[in-house]
Amino acid sequence: MSKAWVLVGVAWLGVTSVAMAAEQTLRIDPTASAVSFTLRSTLHQVEGRMVVSRGEIRFDTGTGEASGEVVLDARQITTGNEERDEKMHRKVIESGRFPEIVFAAEQVTGDLPTSGEGRIELRGTVTVHGAGHPVTLTARVTREGDHLHAVAAVPIPYVEWGMKDPSVLVLRVAKEVNVALDIDGRLSP
Repeated sequence: MSKAWVLVGVAWLGVTSVAMAAEQTLRIDPTASAVSFTLRSTLHQVEGRMVVSRGEIRFDTGTGEASGEVVLDARQITTGNEERDEKMHRKVIESGRFPEIVFAAEQVTGDLPTSGEGRIELRGTVTVHGAGHPVTLTARVTREGDHLHAVAAVPIPYVEWGMKDPSVLVLRVAKEVNVALDIDGRLSP
């Protein structure tokens, strides 16, 4: 009977070791990460930047489980035009009331390479303007040792998500903003 328990214990340790090997944490480096956006309008295309405040994503490619969050400072969103930025902050994103944009990770699929390039899909919820919305990020990732670089793009239907349409008279603005993420960080088991 004791041999059976020893075998069960060894098997459990083996399964636990395999499962733990797949669990990882990505600690995002805000100073090396960038988030930009583009918004089409009838007169021109608006380009802007967002600031990553902090971020940490825990994930297990074996089980697909993911948690953690990436936080953007909504108060620091800029387009390079002070008048437009003031109107955007006051009337569209209302950054005084909603100072953060948060992506909360929920599920991951794909294979993270031990080195080189790969693709992963990260599903979760973006909370912006006081409400949560499901999103899926398909990221191209490059890994060198514990360093991970991820690039993804996602369209955000901001008007559908409850923000004001800034269109006026002949100036028509797209109802969707394209967000590009360029994320840098360190992996740890």
